[in-house]
Amino acid sequence: MAKKSSGQKLATALLTSLPLFAVLGSTAALSGCGFQLRGYDTPMLFNVAKTAVIIEDNRTSFPLKLPLTRRLEALGVEVTDNMTSADVTNNNKNATAEPIAAISVNNIRFKRYELVGVLTEIRLVISADVSYQALQNGKIVTLTNPIQVERSYQYNEASVSTDDQQGDQVRDWLYDSLARRITDQYVAIALPRVAPTSANTPSQAGSASTAVIVPNAPNP
Repeated sequence: MAKKSSGQKLATALLTSLPLFAVLGSTAALSGCGFQLRGYDTPMLFNVAKTAVIIEDNRTSFPLKLPLTRRLEALGVEVTDNMTSADVTNNNKNATAEPIAAISVNNIRFKRYELVGVLTEIRLVISADVSYQALQNGKIVTLTNPIQVERSYQYNEASVSTDDQQGDQVRDWLYDSLARRITDQYVAIALPRVAPTSANTPSQAGSASTAVIVPNAPNP
């Protein structure tokens, strides 16, 4: 059998590597457009301009306030944090007052689960009861939904450093993730409903009909 020339070897190597380059290229393209795929990381127009963020004033709840406020403001929400739930309710009962939406976060709590082995496996869970007041069909409606976010990590108690620094980082991640989940739900509730357009729902008079032709069965 004749030996392959250097040109043939190069062509074979290039053909072999093409699928790998295709996979890497598609992965890079998806990771680069992740924010665009979410579809709402830009300012938007909500039914109500102002939103009151109501969070309990304690050591467990307060760290959520900053990441939640930042995410809402990034979407164009005017956040006010000097109101209580009663203030929002009384304001919205006044027919002449500008309506105010509200996000109330209560009962934020952590749970820690440990699986002890060579390395300690730790699962940290943050939970909260979240209520939303939003304007729908001209009326203020209230929706309540519990949210839970969790993350696991490993902690070596036998290491030189006895501080659980990774645990502190995970707690920060959980607060940010909880803020993102709350923002996602608020967007789904507070954005104005869009009726189908004529472009998406063509009328019967202008719609084209489709003929389906079924072949005859062969004679036995």
